[in-house]
Amino acid sequence: LLGRQHVRGRGRRRAAGLGLPPAGAAARPAGQPGLAVGRQPAGGAAGAERAAGRLPAAGAGAGGGQPGAGGGVDRCAGPPRAAGGTDWSLRAAPGELRKQVEDLNMDNAKLLLQIDNARLAADDFKVKLEGEQAVCDSVQKDTQGLRKIMEDTNFLRMKLEAELEGLKEELAHLRKSHKEEVEALRALIANSDVTVEVDNPKKQELKESIAQIRKQYEKVAEQNRDDAESWYKDKFDTLSQEANVNTQALEEAKSELSELRRQLQGLEIERQTLQKMVDTLENTLENIQARYNAELANLNHAIAKLQEELAACRADLERQARDYEALLDLKSKLENEISQYSQLIEGVTDRLPEADH
Repeated sequence: LLGRQHVRGRGRRRAAGLGLPPAGAAARPAGQPGLAVGRQPAGGAAGAERAAGRLPAAGAGAGGGQPGAGGGVDRCAGPPRAAGGTDWSLRAAPGELRKQVEDLNMDNAKLLLQIDNARLAADDFKVKLEGEQAVCDSVQKDTQGLRKIMEDTNFLRMKLEAELEGLKEELAHLRKSHKEEVEALRALIANSDVTVEVDNPKKQELKESIAQIRKQYEKVAEQNRDDAESWYKDKFDTLSQEANVNTQALEEAKSELSELRRQLQGLEIERQTLQKMVDTLENTLENIQARYNAELANLNHAIAKLQEELAACRADLERQARDYEALLDLKSKLENEISQYSQLIEGVTDRLPEADH
């Protein structure tokens, strides 16, 4: 548009400097005094009429079938043409469109920044989730190890309980055998034909020896029984304490595993929420980019159309400038011819009185 106004102003200044008529009066009829240059004597009427007749004919030939130079300029500089469908109100639109494009680019950059922040947060939560999963796997492995230890402990406890039952049965059998032996000895002593006499020292010694042996045997049996019971009791208490410790550790591991699972579920829910947010922002960004691309395509199409019309107007102005140049050359030639005709007429007029004298 600035180029069009510059060319239009330059053509007007050039026409004004050369003394040409305005653009709207470039193709005046022969009867108007637009090209009357110099003085016309009375005797030179025929030459002036020929020159005046030449000028409109030359102007019509230079137009080349076009409506006229001034008319073309007025057509380019006038109101918008209805047939071409050109909207001249778009001359002020590029600045507003450029501002809209900058605002859209700023919004696009903000959306990209939000998406990057969401992706970074998602990556952080993903790293935390992986760490928690690693801890959870470690706790599960420890729990499996504790379960295996507990199973081994239970198996050992059951084995020891079975051994304890066997020892109890053996102790009961030993007690029963001891009781039977004592009863047999008592019966043997009661049924024996030995008569005890106080005055017989040998019989008294035998009785004392048997009583002493029985006391020693009962004492040894009682000691063995007490030792076995104390050993099995200590062993059972130790195994019970170990089982209680393992059970407590297992309960703590279960509670810790439950807490880690709860944290894992919370992190998974938060990750899914962030992923949905990222997907929503990406969809919004895609929609905005598609809309902006469509608007930019429309704007580029309108700009291309305006550029084509501007190029057409420039070509029209250049053609009109060439027509002006041709008209100026023709005017100069006609002025030269008119001056020559005037000089000839003046010379002939000057000679006629001399010839009369």
